[in-house]
Amino acid sequence: MKFVLETVSKCSGRLGSLSGVDRLASSAKFQTPALVLHTKGGSVPHLSKEVLHYLTGAEPQLMQYSLNGTVHMEEAVRGCGDGLSGFVAQKESVSLLVLRDPAEPCQPGYHEKDVVPVFGRSGRKNFTAESYMSLVEAFRPDVYVPLFDGDTDGGSSKKREQRSQERTETFVEQCLEVHRKSEKLKGASVLGPIVGGYNKKLREKSVQFVERLKDDFAGYFIAGLHSNGISATEVKAAPLLDIVSSVCQQLPSEKPRFMFGAFTPQLVLELVVRGVDIFDTSYPYLKTQQNRALNFSFDTSDSTVATRKNELDLTDACWAEDFTGFVDGCQCLACTKHTKAYTHHLYNTREMLAPILLMIHNLHHYFEFFKAIRRHVAQDTVGELIAHINKHVMVPVTDRVAKETGKSLDGAELKESVSVQVEAKRVKV
Repeated sequence: MKFVLETVSKCSGRLGSLSGVDRLASSAKFQTPALVLHTKGGSVPHLSKEVLHYLTGAEPQLMQYSLNGTVHMEEAVRGCGDGLSGFVAQKESVSLLVLRDPAEPCQPGYHEKDVVPVFGRSGRKNFTAESYMSLVEAFRPDVYVPLFDGDTDGGSSKKREQRSQERTETFVEQCLEVHRKSEKLKGASVLGPIVGGYNKKLREKSVQFVERLKDDFAGYFIAGLHSNGISATEVKAAPLLDIVSSVCQQLPSEKPRFMFGAFTPQLVLELVVRGVDIFDTSYPYLKTQQNRALNFSFDTSDSTVATRKNELDLTDACWAEDFTGFVDGCQCLACTKHTKAYTHHLYNTREMLAPILLMIHNLHHYFEFFKAIRRHVAQDTVGELIAHINKHVMVPVTDRVAKETGKSLDGAELKESVSVQVEAKRVKV
């Protein structure tokens, strides 16, 4: 994998391009800031391969496969003998293997010496560096992250952060030793994980470690700042940006920086400004799971932004007779051929088409958002885009609970309400 840094703007981040995947045509190139397609079990959630191609065009895509979402396929992939991309019929795309699904909450703890726990369909499986690299050789990804300990977030203790950094060094060295000798992984690129929680000194040590092994790494993977899933949308921006800014300033400019999680559009823009190059699509997926259509505006000339909600809940009865598309002016298949009223009806009748249409719209909207980001980085005007998006009417997470219960809930009350509902369902079953 080759990264070419094309532009570094004064206040808006970096423009670049990724290319050089051996098994693909030399013309395959991805402009950064870029998106990696988040997958479940090897497929983009809710979308068939044909619908995905309709959405993204014929160009190759960056596809993210998580270990906890594919570990149950190991035996079948070995039997196939064509790697994970061949097994899931995505050989024309670039495969990126990561340890954990950024859309699924991590299960903290379970730390044991010399292993990293991964929770898949069949429960927990402990991976040593040896067993992990054996799986990587079977999967044969184009890009992968070595085994590392990224089990930290804003609430982690100093001891946990230190253990994360120390264990990661051990795992990475063991993985690289296997990688250098492996014939099956000759064309694969490795990303150096940067860990250490919210401890700047440990992050600095982690950067120094990957720099000592810089010839082995094609890029860097910033991890351990949230617990994945919905937690990434609620993460405190100021401390996270402080850490990311410090890390990116220490990293060399000639290699790409990856950072995955369901970050809000505002936080994505702030991360772009600080030098992060590649994100993933777990955010539009989680919004689809919440029955929400992305509605935020990234057109700085849009005068309606101050009265425009950043997302729409299509299960809300207010859309029952609204025969317009999800977002005015959107050219996606869902908005041009279907309406809010129809999608609302699909949700009420529990039709499978409802999340399909919503996923089509949300992915299209998010891809268009990243096109706008690249334009603003080129013009050094990302600050204007941030100010524009901040004008939206923000829909709080508690909206749906408030609608169902008839009252507004704060964070603690929301957790209690959800716990009561879950317990009630358990008792009923």
